[in-house]
Amino acid sequence: MAEDKGVALDWDDEVSDDGGFTLLPEGVYQFQVSGFERKRFDGSAKMAPCPKAEVKLTVMTDTGVETITESLLLNTKTAWRIAKFFECLGFEKDPDTGKIPMAWSRIDGMSGWLKATVREYLKDGVKREANDFDWIAPADAPQQDEQPQQQGWTM
Repeated sequence: MAEDKGVALDWDDEVSDDGGFTLLPEGVYQFQVSGFERKRFDGSAKMAPCPKAEVKLTVMTDTGVETITESLLLNTKTAWRIAKFFECLGFEKDPDTGKIPMAWSRIDGMSGWLKATVREYLKDGVKREANDFDWIAPADAPQQDEQPQQQGWTM
């Protein structure tokens, strides 16, 4: 796997400090898929190497539009999570097999709902926070008259 070495900046370029990630407050958000990349997960002590989809999601928050990246590992241990992602986008299970096709070429521009929670963890002795996302199936998505904690926009 190629190491990200960055790109050279010119002396007159403008820069920002957006190299980190956006931590969403806990709540329910509407999102739109704004792209994805096919990558590779090198494996870990708990999971075999496998393909990885890095999905870009555009999310409306109380402070404006944010783009977040969510990794979906294509491994049998996480197949349930991928199925929930496609289900929240409106894909349906095959009535004969009960399985949902991973139609990656069709997800760009599709929208759904997610529930964000905040998880704390330790890394190098430092307490940090990250989001975990639960995908919300269309049948369970907030209705127009419901007011979730974080209201998205209608796409």
